[in-house]
Amino acid sequence: MTILFTCRFLPTADHRKIYENDRQIETTIKNIINKREKAIKAGEATENDLLGLLLESNHREIKEHGNVKNMGLSLEEVVGECRLFHVAGQETTSDLLVWTMVLLSRYPDWQERARKEVLETFGNEKPDFDGLNKLKIVSILISSSCNCSLLMFV
Repeated sequence: MTILFTCRFLPTADHRKIYENDRQIETTIKNIINKREKAIKAGEATENDLLGLLLESNHREIKEHGNVKNMGLSLEEVVGECRLFHVAGQETTSDLLVWTMVLLSRYPDWQERARKEVLETFGNEKPDFDGLNKLKIVSILISSSCNCSLLMFV
């Protein structure tokens, strides 16, 4: 039994690549966080995203407790939260895409209507944000997919 569990610690080429990728991701995330924290401390406006909200909240928490560092999240905890948001976002997006495909395969008439709407809106052009906002049928399908995936967990 212990042989199976220790195999993941062997220095194979695949394992070295995995650890190198992990270190690069960790370094990149830490650099982004450090840059954002410097901006917050300099009084610059935070970006309106999850990381900005997390860091701003963390900064306020530390200030409220007299700049005691162990009151807020550590750098490693913030990195962990970033990884968690990333994985959760990927899973949520993949669930939405799967349910959309299921609904489209189940209702070919809606699939045809959505295809026609996309072709009428974009033709052979690359989709843009303004055009995506005009896709009513596609929006209905995505909303239905969200509802189906939510019902699965109830």
